[in-house]
Amino acid sequence: MKTHFIFDCDDTLTNSYDVNQQLFVDTFKPHSQKLDEAYLRDLHFKNRGTSMRLQFEEAVRHLGLTVDPVQLVFENEQLHIKNVSQFNNMNAFESVKELLELIKSKGKKITVTTNRQYGSQKIIFDNIGLTSYFDDIISCSDEGHEKPDPYCLLKIIEKYNEPKDNYIYFGDSKTDHDFAQNAGIDFIIIDQYLNQKKFFKMVLQAFF
Repeated sequence: MKTHFIFDCDDTLTNSYDVNQQLFVDTFKPHSQKLDEAYLRDLHFKNRGTSMRLQFEEAVRHLGLTVDPVQLVFENEQLHIKNVSQFNNMNAFESVKELLELIKSKGKKITVTTNRQYGSQKIIFDNIGLTSYFDDIISCSDEGHEKPDPYCLLKIIEKYNEPKDNYIYFGDSKTDHDFAQNAGIDFIIIDQYLNQKKFFKMVLQAFF
């Protein structure tokens, strides 16, 4: 029986793809007068779930920029902190709150592990009313071990000291698949956008 549910955030719990992609593009605007926006959007789409540092490194090489990719990661985080509350389409997917309430009512633990930095993550969860459901919110970027490095999952397992069979991870990308597999725990990889943004609603309707 699973006693600890671990979730990715973006595109798993939150409908955030459009916002994230736009802010990824916007990060480059002060650094390039002629921006290849189509390339940046395609890069962001193809690399969903991967480290932002790696995405910025690839873009900097392609665009021939001299800016430090680590600086772009910082600027991107500041854009999120400044602007994310202004995007009305940044919200939880349908029935996320109902699912989290059900899990908590059964006495289970819920943790979020994400490559997003904690500052913007906390703002997002506060804005959409999810923060109170989580026992832990862990930024793998802030820990210095971005997914698919299993460090953050292993840290959770060490903290709660339960058998690995008790944990299950929910994510939306190949990176999330590798993340959970590298840690040796069960996982479910979903695509909310292929399920009409109603994956959790359909699960609740089917089984409860």
